[in-house]
Amino acid sequence: MNLIDVLIQQHRDAEALFEAWHHAPDEAKPELSLRLAETLTLHSTLEERWVYPVARTVVEGPRIDFAVEEHGEMTQLISELLRVRHDPRRREATVRQLEAVAAQHMAEEEREVVPRLRKMDADAFGQSSAEIVRSASDARKEAMRQLETSAPM
Repeated sequence: MNLIDVLIQQHRDAEALFEAWHHAPDEAKPELSLRLAETLTLHSTLEERWVYPVARTVVEGPRIDFAVEEHGEMTQLISELLRVRHDPRRREATVRQLEAVAAQHMAEEEREVVPRLRKMDADAFGQSSAEIVRSASDARKEAMRQLETSAPM
């Protein structure tokens, strides 16, 4: 699977987690909230460190800068979600906000960025997809530690 296919699969995984979250019983939502946080953090890490530097060479205008801003908004919401994941009312509101930002981000990315990246040579990313995902996973673990530390339960 190439890196762009990985990104699209991550979008589908996030959508499925949001859907599962909405249908889950309340007692399962703290764990699903954590899974959402991990999934979105991995995706943001992969894009910001490996995809966006390359995408800036083929995507004109401020689209990538805007995507980075969306990631910042998602990171703030993820931190909030980790902090409130055991509070049903606040957790619900935070997940709905996070879902709205993530859905808009994913739709715009698939419409404006992915088609241009598909035209690029796989070597443009400098590493294999598996190596990038492995590195992003390690970086996600550190990012989650930092988010969890800044969001006391």
